[in-house]
Amino acid sequence: MTQPTENETVLDLFKQSDALLQGHFKLTSGKHSEWYFEKIRLIEKPASLEKIVDLLAAKIRREVPDFDYVVSPAYGAIAIGFLVALKLGKRFAFTQRADEKMTVRSGFSGLGGSRAVVVEDILTTGGSIQEVLACLKERQVSVAGIYVLVDRSAGAVAVEGRPVASLLALKVEAFEPEACPFCAKGIPLTKPGASDKKA
Repeated sequence: MTQPTENETVLDLFKQSDALLQGHFKLTSGKHSEWYFEKIRLIEKPASLEKIVDLLAAKIRREVPDFDYVVSPAYGAIAIGFLVALKLGKRFAFTQRADEKMTVRSGFSGLGGSRAVVVEDILTTGGSIQEVLACLKERQVSVAGIYVLVDRSAGAVAVEGRPVASLLALKVEAFEPEACPFCAKGIPLTKPGASDKKA
């Protein structure tokens, strides 16, 4: 019997958790899509999330032998990044938006000048990751790798010329609002999740 690929395993876990939604969605990037990965439904089922994080932690362990911190943007990726850091025995920190600018949450003591891996949940345009990289650069943090659970661009998006590694890479179309076929058909738009990023 053929073993499922990493892609198939992660996609199955999203489906089993009812975390892959079909409809007409407004993404954090402002673009519209027929498909939405609702990672909150994974987070509310820790056993499913842990299975995915085990795969991600193993991938990072193989590819990045030496680093100090796992850094994730608030809020959706905090649980993911925290679990990765726990499994790899690393420190954890998160960034959040304040006055529309990504910043490191106050109180983290040893991040400046360290070496970090960035862990995000879903990649569409790479905008949030770019904000995190800019924020870390201000603190002289060296970024050893960028990892996401799902890459909706199937590898087409690089952030500041850097590749983004993923567990699940598939091409999911995202449309500018003015070119969205679902808007043209009058299908109601849903904005799932929550983000402080202004559209």
